[in-house]
Amino acid sequence: MIRKTLSIFLAILFLQSCNIGTSGTWKNDTIENEKRDQIKALNDQFFKALMTNNVKEVKTLLSDKLLEKGGNEIDKLIGDIYTTYKADSYRILDEYNVENTTTNVGNTIPSGISKDNDYVINYLALNKDMYVSLLIPNGHQNELLITLIYGKYGDEWKINIFHVGQYSFSKKTAPDFHKLAQESYKKSYLIDAINYSSMAKKCLRPGDEIFKYQKENDINTLYDKLMAEANAKYTFPLTLENVNTKPVLYSIQPQMIIDQGYSPMVWYISKISVQDTTALKVENEKVKTEVNNLFAGINKDKKYVFYRISNEIPDGKKLVRHFGIIDKLKE
Repeated sequence: MIRKTLSIFLAILFLQSCNIGTSGTWKNDTIENEKRDQIKALNDQFFKALMTNNVKEVKTLLSDKLLEKGGNEIDKLIGDIYTTYKADSYRILDEYNVENTTTNVGNTIPSGISKDNDYVINYLALNKDMYVSLLIPNGHQNELLITLIYGKYGDEWKINIFHVGQYSFSKKTAPDFHKLAQESYKKSYLIDAINYSSMAKKCLRPGDEIFKYQKENDINTLYDKLMAEANAKYTFPLTLENVNTKPVLYSIQPQMIIDQGYSPMVWYISKISVQDTTALKVENEKVKTEVNNLFAGINKDKKYVFYRISNEIPDGKKLVRHFGIIDKLKE
């Protein structure tokens, strides 16, 4: 996951650091056509340079203050995107033009207040004329959000804020996962609810402090509630006492499969050697029954449950061999 902020002077400064002024805001089709066309040309130029690792070209579009602030981090961010995330085109999530009566004023831009995916953009405007572009590269199920905030210097637009963050997994955003978590919880599917809620947390701030969903507090509150309930109900590592080989379950994590959506990954330790795959499969049949009994809904409303078996808990320091089993559920 790429999550890196490049901004000038801590782009989200609190209002005590700002001047007092007024502003007018225009969104999408209400923006003046000439201005919108100017920014589109710059966005096209920026995106092409970003996706071809043309650091020099990207830097021609950045403001002097961002170049000063970003330093070598700009080069690294561009390189990371180039090596991990290819795209030929992008779409615009939203764009905003804000005209301020003074500089160094806080701009707060709500996309709306009632829809699930409504959000607020908040940043320090270094220029009177500001332009926000929220770009999403095409062709990926797990989407990034590229936040570009331009300021107008004389007759020239320059990027003051450049941020890349995770926007979605399998085309689902944080509020989408939150809704799925709520639905699972209503069915008493606690593990599914936790996994959906944890996915919501992973893509909750695609624009870091610049971008905040209106439902962020609800998402955080539900996650905390679910975790507290799970910690009170289950203690990990958890020995499966009803299985004669006494395997030890130590984690259940969400696994997102492209075009398939969410499935749980159950991690457990077996006393049977991971090389003895025949015996592991026999044991796993008993493990599946116990897991389904312990964790209501884990085998419902999805296509698979994944099992990853090892002879010790991975510590991240050495390679631990494992054996994987896929439980393909009945549709």
